[in-house]
Amino acid sequence: MSPSLRIAVVSLHTSPLESPGGADAGGMNVVVLEQSLALARAGHQVEMFTRRSDAQAPATVEVAPGVRLHHLAGGPPAPLAKSLMEQAIAPFAEDLRAHLQALPAGDRPDVIHSHHWFSGVAALPVARDLGVPHVQSFHSVAAPQEATGLDAGEPAESSGRIPGERQVAQESDLVVAVSAAEARTIAERYGVPREEVRIVRPGVDVERFRPADEPADRLARPTLLFAARLQPLKAPELALDVLARLAPQIDARLVLTGGVSEDFQDYRRELEEHAAQLGVADRVELAGSQDRAGLAARMQQASVLLLTSWSETFGLVALEAQASGTPVVAWRCAGGVQEAIGAGGLVLGSRDPDVWAEAVASLLSDPQRYARACTQSRDFALERTWTASAQALAEIYGGLR
Repeated sequence: MSPSLRIAVVSLHTSPLESPGGADAGGMNVVVLEQSLALARAGHQVEMFTRRSDAQAPATVEVAPGVRLHHLAGGPPAPLAKSLMEQAIAPFAEDLRAHLQALPAGDRPDVIHSHHWFSGVAALPVARDLGVPHVQSFHSVAAPQEATGLDAGEPAESSGRIPGERQVAQESDLVVAVSAAEARTIAERYGVPREEVRIVRPGVDVERFRPADEPADRLARPTLLFAARLQPLKAPELALDVLARLAPQIDARLVLTGGVSEDFQDYRRELEEHAAQLGVADRVELAGSQDRAGLAARMQQASVLLLTSWSETFGLVALEAQASGTPVVAWRCAGGVQEAIGAGGLVLGSRDPDVWAEAVASLLSDPQRYARACTQSRDFALERTWTASAQALAEIYGGLR
């Protein structure tokens, strides 16, 4: 076991306690929280820092033994769209610096780990002032300015993103990527030597995400599940198109889980209109953002998870679906998705809805193949735990002391 460490974890724009799929919360929130909890179970002390977006939120939340969450000032204590979040960096950095400098020397962190570029730009100079190592994770890397399609990644929400990502990628002591695909992207786009980029893949809670104790016949009336924020990068419209192209006798339905980001407030209405135009509105449920228990229940009930994103650095939701014994159908070119899907899943090289519908139909129409895919999916997930993920992180932190 690594010596006990004091770890500061920074997640400026979204609280690790926010439910994934709502507003700007997603897989990153899960990774930050679950790795922090696993680090604490291993004997480390984790202090998480996020921007106060609610005036009534307590200054400090005792999340679990060894894990605390601190709300710091970063502009007005209200929700803020990612496109406006850049204005929060400077005040957040000031509050973070004041908080850490006020600690006795023996209580200051051994390492600061920032998640997303907002956090890195705020925390990197603070780490330098304190003389402690700074580790950066991105979770999504901005598409180059000249990119014309969403397959290159998430478009920069503000002008400072690409320069900010470049700065923290090049100046941090190490970058931790969630997949080999993300590591390659960071190295290529920002000129970071590969030896300065480490890969720590996310894990999955296989007790929370598990097959139902009394599994129903998921082929009788198949349920397709989409689980992500409702925004163009996640491409829920492709899931609607797939549903519309499945033969009527399959009698499938689609559940779209996830909230709408602040920057895409009209997108839900556009999806509703698209479903109506396709003639499938009566077979589509827009379930909204789900907490962890709700998402686990949805995954147990689903026949297939459709991972339609144009780009994903990893695709944590695919791992959670497989832990639930639910096969995944995904797009091959979406970043690190292939690293998150085992033999039970289907990774397609096309975004043609007809190709997707044929793949889904072939899986659902063969009960033996489907049962085998469910078993293979669960077996794949069982080999990936948060304990192993946290252990890899602790070894990286320890090497920087």
